[in-house]
Amino acid sequence: MAKRAIYMVSIAGQNISSRIAPMLISLRIVDNEGTHSDTAEIVLDDSNGMIALPRDGDPMIVALGWEGGGLAEVFVGTVDEVRSNGSRGGGRELHISGKGMDTKGKCKEGQQMHADNATVGDVLNKAGKKAGISVQVDPSFASVKREWWGLNDESFIHFGERTARELGGVFKVQGNKAILAKKGGGSVSGAAMSVTVGSWGLNLISWDIMPFTGRPRHKSVRARYYDKKEAKWKETEAQVQDQGAQSVLLDRYSRADEGEAKGSADNGARESEKEKGGGSASIDGSASARAGGTFILVGTRAGVDGAYRIETVTHNYTRSGWTTDLSLKQPQGG
Repeated sequence: MAKRAIYMVSIAGQNISSRIAPMLISLRIVDNEGTHSDTAEIVLDDSNGMIALPRDGDPMIVALGWEGGGLAEVFVGTVDEVRSNGSRGGGRELHISGKGMDTKGKCKEGQQMHADNATVGDVLNKAGKKAGISVQVDPSFASVKREWWGLNDESFIHFGERTARELGGVFKVQGNKAILAKKGGGSVSGAAMSVTVGSWGLNLISWDIMPFTGRPRHKSVRARYYDKKEAKWKETEAQVQDQGAQSVLLDRYSRADEGEAKGSADNGARESEKEKGGGSASIDGSASARAGGTFILVGTRAGVDGAYRIETVTHNYTRSGWTTDLSLKQPQGG
C-alpha cells in the first residue's frame, strides 16, 4: 500500500489544514542556506472566490510528513503576499506566499552605528536589537574582534550578509531570530546537521550530478592587508581542501587588517571547496533534508555515490504526493 503524505498549515495561530483540504492544489517550500529568505507558497482552487484572505504579516507555519510517521515543520515565517489569478475559461486560483522574515520589518531599515574594539557577537546583537531581531553567532565567530565596525545607512540584513562573507559564514533571518553560522560547519549551536540519504531503488527518484568541475577550483586563497605597525602591505593565505587544484586565487580587494584578510581568505577557500562539484537530486518527501545539511547518494555508480552538502531544499506537495528536490554542492570524501 502506498504511503500517504500529510501536511499542516497554520496562519495567524489557527490550524487551517482541514478547511483548505478540498481546495488545496499545491504546497511549495524552499529552504535556502543563508542570504536568501526561506519561502512558502500555498495554491488554492478559488473557483467561487469565497476564500478568506489572510493579512500580510500573519504568522505562518507549514509542516509535512507521512501518515503514521508524524509531522515536522519545514517553514516558519509570515504571510508576505496574496495573489489571485484566473481567466474566463480557466477558473480562479489563490496564491498565498510567505517569507522566513518579515519584509515590512525594521531589519531592512538603514542604520547609523559604529563600535570600537568589539566582537562580531557584540556588534551583530547591537544592530539586531535596533532591528527587533535576536542574534545567535557560531562559537567560532563570536569572539572575533576588530578595531572598528560600522554601518553607514546599511540595514541589519545587509550588514549580517557582509559580515558573513568577510568571515566565511552564512547569515540567515527566520522570523525574529538571526543566525551567523560557519559555512559548511553544521548548525550554529555546534550540533551536527541532519543527514539525508537518497538510495537507488528505494527513495531516490532522479539525480543529475557532476562529481567534479575544474573552473572554480583553487589550491589556496590569498588576501592582502596593511600592517599599520610595520607600515607595509602583507598577505595571508588559506589552504583549500582540494588535492587536484594548482592555482592560487587572489582576493580582488585589499583588507584593512590581518583579521579581515584572514576572514576573507577563509571565505574564498570555503567557496572554492563548495563549488568543486555538485548537481541536484530528487527524493521521496523528507523533512529531515535541511539546507546546510548532508545528503548521501547511494546506488547510482562508483565515483558519483557519496556525500554532498545541501544548498537548497524544495518541498513540493500536491494531491498526488510529496517530493523533495535538493540542490547539491561540495562533494566530500567517499
